[in-house]
Amino acid sequence: MKGELENDFTLNVCQSKLKRAKRIILEKLEGSFIDEYNKLEAYAQEIRSSNPGSDVVINIPKNALAQGKMQFLRMYLSFDALKKGWKCGLRPLIGVDGTFLKGRCKGMLLVALGQDSMNSFYPLAWAIVDKETSRTWS
Repeated sequence: MKGELENDFTLNVCQSKLKRAKRIILEKLEGSFIDEYNKLEAYAQEIRSSNPGSDVVINIPKNALAQGKMQFLRMYLSFDALKKGWKCGLRPLIGVDGTFLKGRCKGMLLVALGQDSMNSFYPLAWAIVDKETSRTWS
């Protein structure tokens, strides 16, 4: 991109300015992740109303509420339809796994899985946490 700017517009721009401009443009096009975090509670409420029996838990630090800030700590999600489907016809086995989230927002994605008769995985619940500990698994 730097070469194109130099050739087409005779501009000499450093790499850090290009990265900063790209980040600003992407935030304007896609919206910032802070805006998306602020929509989490509305998303959780929509899940609860459209799929009764679903579990949605969003944890926010206590000090963030005292300061009037919306800060994300962890989230747990399990749809009622998935729980009923597992109880009706899947093997009585639950597997757990986790993976790291990389990029701007770090953390871990923890998943509880079932398995059907054709050895396909069936998601039961998932959580997004800051780090993998016995507390976050429970």
